[in-house]
Amino acid sequence: MKVRKIKFPAFKITFWDKAIELLGLAALILLWVMTYNFQHLGAKLMPEDYSFFQNPSEYWASKMTYTIPVIATILFLGISIYNTRTKYADYPIEDTPEKAKKLSLINQRLWRWLKFMLILMFIMIEYFSFHSGSGFGTGIPKLYIILFPLMLFAPVIFFFIEFSQNQLD
Repeated sequence: MKVRKIKFPAFKITFWDKAIELLGLAALILLWVMTYNFQHLGAKLMPEDYSFFQNPSEYWASKMTYTIPVIATILFLGISIYNTRTKYADYPIEDTPEKAKKLSLINQRLWRWLKFMLILMFIMIEYFSFHSGSGFGTGIPKLYIILFPLMLFAPVIFFFIEFSQNQLD
């Protein structure tokens, strides 16, 4: 069998793919809003006489709080750009352009779900970090030790199975 690289035009994305993209974007915006809100709420929670190395205002005005949303935004944009460039996702396939198109669509859906799940994980980290730092919590609950890998690997396993089934057709 001769292996050939198949090129095809850009795809129309389905309603559910658009919904996941919009949910991912909404989650990213929520992460930024949460971070901004937590930053200003934290400054209000500081007692007047508290001295954190003689300069509490600098502690609460730290830009380190915004590292999680910045990293999440870079990941979101990077995965979005990667996902729009199908030429980077094309692999040598031994079959028809229709099968290549279907397999590439599965690959794009996987990246959409992973992008959304990563943003949700960042939201949870930001939420529990603030509540731990402000004394209202004790960190990320132990349940999330199971939930985080499940959120990350469930889409990978699902789309791997779907990808494998379509290769066998």
